[in-house]
Amino acid sequence: MKIYYKIDDFLDVRSKLNSKKIILVPTMGSIHEGHISLINKARSYADIVIVTIFINPIQFNSSIDYDSYPRSIEEDKKTLEKNGVDILFCPSSTEVYPEKFQTSVKVRLFSEVLEGKFRKGHMEGVATIVTKLFNLVRPDFAIFGEKDFQQLLLIKSFVEDLNIPVKIISGETIRDNEGLALSSRNEKLTNDEKIQAMQIIKSLNLGVETLRSGEKESDNIIKKIRDYLADYNLIQIEYVSIRDVNNFEKVNKIDEDIVILISVFIGKIRLIDNLIYRKKNG
Repeated sequence: MKIYYKIDDFLDVRSKLNSKKIILVPTMGSIHEGHISLINKARSYADIVIVTIFINPIQFNSSIDYDSYPRSIEEDKKTLEKNGVDILFCPSSTEVYPEKFQTSVKVRLFSEVLEGKFRKGHMEGVATIVTKLFNLVRPDFAIFGEKDFQQLLLIKSFVEDLNIPVKIISGETIRDNEGLALSSRNEKLTNDEKIQAMQIIKSLNLGVETLRSGEKESDNIIKKIRDYLADYNLIQIEYVSIRDVNNFEKVNKIDEDIVILISVFIGKIRLIDNLIYRKKNG
């Protein structure tokens, strides 16, 4: 595995790969099995797998959150090499955002609802860094996890709007044995908090079961989820929402493929999750 820290060095090696199919796996480090599943899937699409590690400061709405984000670069390098990554690109913040940097990418719908509403500037920060990575790496494919579902649709949206020549691939959410979606933030949970965090997927499954039983009103399904989680004293719900799985519009009466999205605080730790329901699968 080759490792590059400077943009110029990376661009030099990238210029020699024009005959190869390339797939990009963007990460913020703290590599876990969710990332590994994306890397494994990525290999089937391209000749060269490029992973980036960059903790993007402009997608955090709190400097405390940014400073406390888990960092394990040396361990990450070993894990990525062991899993067959060809190139690791991990530039510094000053490389990516030099002193006079003033450009941002904003996609209106995604910047104004759910993650965009509750984390001011987050979606804009994601769109900006991913656009910049696409320009630098020039991949044929890029892969993102469904766990960050709003982010996935945001990226698909601006890729289409801006005619960026990259095919977006999605990877399913990877969960631990108790159903908790894998996240770098999970390691911050206490034992008691983790026990309650396991209820998130149970609440989403309850929502889907309620839908399958014949309930079509989104508000009633959301109430079921909220009522279920109300029994757990460490969980503070930030939002529960039901959205169209393709265009992310809010759904009031369900007659299409949907995604149920949730954000909660467990103690001081913020966790997001979602569950997709497709009519053809019942």
